[in-house]
Amino acid sequence: MKRLGKLFGLAAGLAAVLWAMRDRFVSIAAPREPEPPAFRVVPPPPEPADGDGEDLTKVRGIGPVYADRLRSVGITDLAELAAADPAKVAEAADVTPERAADWVSQASALA
Repeated sequence: MKRLGKLFGLAAGLAAVLWAMRDRFVSIAAPREPEPPAFRVVPPPPEPADGDGEDLTKVRGIGPVYADRLRSVGITDLAELAAADPAKVAEAADVTPERAADWVSQASALA
């Protein structure tokens, strides 16, 4: 019975030492603070190709896609959009003539 008591005391002592050092064992196995999540960063919109600063997206209703469509037919700044025929703008951007006429009037007010 004495042997069983000694064996039980030894096991309890070993368990106590392991319990006291548990933080060391856990910190080796896994880092304390998890890595922060990685977020996708949206790149800024590209600058106009001509570099003169008159961006077609200043006109309400023209985004990057419509601006690229207009640049592909030679309308690169607000002055050219203001002087353009609304039917040509409508055909180039694939929009209604009323919307194109609105863009032309906005461009003439901004230019």
